[in-house]
Amino acid sequence: MIKYLLNHRIAVIMAFLALVILGCVTYVTLPVSLLPDIAIPHISVQVAEDNVSARELENTVVAPLRRQLMQVSGLSEIKSETRDGSAVVSLTMNYGVNTDLAFIEVNEKIDGAMNSLPKTVSRPKAVKASATDIPVVYLQMTLKDEESRVENRESGVESSSATPNSDLITPDSRLTTPDS
Repeated sequence: MIKYLLNHRIAVIMAFLALVILGCVTYVTLPVSLLPDIAIPHISVQVAEDNVSARELENTVVAPLRRQLMQVSGLSEIKSETRDGSAVVSLTMNYGVNTDLAFIEVNEKIDGAMNSLPKTVSRPKAVKASATDIPVVYLQMTLKDEESRVENRESGVESSSATPNSDLITPDSRLTTPDS
């Protein structure tokens, strides 16, 4: 094979140039996204009900809701957290599941569970996770004169301004990125 390549130098050069041109065309036409749309297989169902204890909310709302949501296809894990007045049911799907269809199915299951929930409960909200929900930058700023602001609050005078004031920004303002 090496003898063939040595005897046909022009063919080798033409094949090399064809690969370089193909690489250049591919490089120019290849779409690049700084933040690609990645489907995160996670859906949260949020329940908010005022003046209800965590135990009562768990027994009357979250338990029937979980029973309905366990029937969602492609479900790998379900967790719930209940507090006084609010609850969150977290659904994790298997990778490869179409999250748009799973989101529709979760909303259908919520509608089905509404018949077994108390009439005073508002409809739970389903929220689909997205890669755009992840923060890119955290900006932390502090005031130069924190002591005078505290003194003004104690004396009943509120010193807040709606207009930007460069005197309030300290040199120790920090710009950080979230941990990966």
